[in-house]
Amino acid sequence: MSDTDQFLQTIEAVYASGLDHDCWPNALGAMNGLLGGAGATLEAFDMKAQRSTEFLSVGAPTAGETQYVEQFAALNPRAPYAARQRSGTLLWDYQILDEDEMARNPFYTDFLPSLGLHYCLGAILDRTPDKLVAVAVHRTHKQGHVDQREIALMRKLLPHFQRAYDTATRLTMANNRNGFLENAFDWLTDGVALMSTDGYVIYANETLRALAQCRDGFRIAGRTIEFMEPLARRRFDAALGALRRIGEPSSDAVATDFAAVRDGGMPAYIVSLRPLVHGENHRMQLVEAKIIMFVRDPLLRNAATIQILQDLFSLTKAEAHLAQALCTGATTGAYAAERCVSLNTVYSHLKRIREKTGCKSVPELILKFSELKVPLRPAGPSGSA
Repeated sequence: MSDTDQFLQTIEAVYASGLDHDCWPNALGAMNGLLGGAGATLEAFDMKAQRSTEFLSVGAPTAGETQYVEQFAALNPRAPYAARQRSGTLLWDYQILDEDEMARNPFYTDFLPSLGLHYCLGAILDRTPDKLVAVAVHRTHKQGHVDQREIALMRKLLPHFQRAYDTATRLTMANNRNGFLENAFDWLTDGVALMSTDGYVIYANETLRALAQCRDGFRIAGRTIEFMEPLARRRFDAALGALRRIGEPSSDAVATDFAAVRDGGMPAYIVSLRPLVHGENHRMQLVEAKIIMFVRDPLLRNAATIQILQDLFSLTKAEAHLAQALCTGATTGAYAAERCVSLNTVYSHLKRIREKTGCKSVPELILKFSELKVPLRPAGPSGSA
């Protein structure tokens, strides 16, 4: 294989690693073969903690990687030298130490010989006050120091490695944001679905999946949501159609909130569909989602509100029930009759609620509790009554 073909194959492997983290060993191996090394590494170094946060290696024993990270990374004289350089800088041993100094350094005398290595040629991909990222090709003592040909090839490879690493970093950040979004949705008591304009479900949170499994009012069939009651099905289809036409001159506004009847006289689900609008620089994997749907179960919402009141204000279960009832408009007399307790008991609970929340009146209490707009799923068991 000619040098040109090998160089192009190396670049191809480098860019593949930018899209798939598992391809980095292939990129390092290709670079190692092109530059005639005995091994190659990619290392990310935390400048504040003075430790490696990532260490990928091709051509060195796995045990050596662990030993390096745990014992020798902080002793590596190449690291402080690299820390003073800028992104895009090349480095090699003779810029740092001469042969006599290498012979006295434990990194060169203890660690590298255990791997059969000695010299290196590296390139700094990224350098910030917090992080240093570099790739390097390593050579044995017998192979000797790198020459001008290898330095020139590394200089040509450097911008390609930088672009690939930048792509990999951005994708990781996007994936993390996507994970944060899903985790946030899973805390909601409302069921949430992100859907395409065709109504296909791209993501469903934990609450929605649990409600759908009951097959009471609606279900998830494959990638679609099916409502059991005919009127709810028609309203759902009409809402999807209206949302697909948003932005068209002839589009008409249509109600996108409707009730989904349930069996056994249970309170109906409240279903809401809304369009999603993405910014120009939106990079999340769920960017294909165009519609968000909320399914509210009044029973779950009340239970979650009660749990939150207990957690935030150290209310007992009975006190939280009373506070929640007052916020929905119930009077103390009606609540006492419903719960089969005396007014004296209700007033005792109310007094303790005021003491714990610092509220002096029922209206003030209702105002404080009404600020809790988004009930979350309980994080643990309910408090005692």
